[in-house]
Amino acid sequence: MRLAFGILDLAARLVLALGIGCLLLAAWLAWNTLSFARNALPATGEVVSYIEKTEDGAVKFRPRIRFRTESGSIVTTSGQLSASSKRFEIGTQVPMLYEPAKPMEARVALFTDNWLGACIAVLVGLVGVAGGMLLRRSIRRELGNAPRPGPPA
Repeated sequence: MRLAFGILDLAARLVLALGIGCLLLAAWLAWNTLSFARNALPATGEVVSYIEKTEDGAVKFRPRIRFRTESGSIVTTSGQLSASSKRFEIGTQVPMLYEPAKPMEARVALFTDNWLGACIAVLVGLVGVAGGMLLRRSIRRELGNAPRPGPPA
């Protein structure tokens, strides 16, 4: 019986570690997005085409977006997210953010393109931490209630 609880306790610790790792990932993703946005300039881009890529038999579409920088240069870059469908119609205007020193690393300035990863990591992290803590507490409670072997009769 104690072996089973020991294995469950190890699983609970692993789930807890996964949760903490996901929370650290979320913090890094949020810091990365905020650091980029702090120095970025806004622009309006236009979806000009799509890059089609086949991965594991599924077709993914990544938008190609053209925008004009503050200095007047025209830059064409790809969006940061690939999807199984075309997110925007060709010719759609999309908000962009770019760093003046690196305009080719521009980002689409929409919530899903910048914050979806951090939000998912926070959600998985919180579920992992809560699940790991609840499982460990449950195991400790059961071990406390388990009958102790008495002296041989």
